[in-house]
Amino acid sequence: MSDYEIVGPFESYWVLVGDRQVPFLKATPANGGIIRLTLDQRYGVDVPVADAEWLIPFVADCIAVAMGYTCHPRPGMKPVRSVPFPPVHGIEQLEATNGDSPARW
Repeated sequence: MSDYEIVGPFESYWVLVGDRQVPFLKATPANGGIIRLTLDQRYGVDVPVADAEWLIPFVADCIAVAMGYTCHPRPGMKPVRSVPFPPVHGIEQLEATNGDSPARW
């Protein structure tokens, strides 16, 4: 028995959102107005073309967030890295004087 297989050929297309390629996502047109989306060459789903209009940008944003960005770049934008743990906002103590004794807030 052989230890390898040759599988293929496959015909798939890059997916672009806002003129930028969505990493890890490929699309394959299927019969009946269906698009087969494949994520990371492992997970796939068949969706109608009408649903792909909203699903593909959503998946693009999910992939970008998982990669550490705020979202998939919009047209004319550069990718923006996310700060997953922003610094804690400080709470400042204010002091006001009321006569001779300071009031604390």
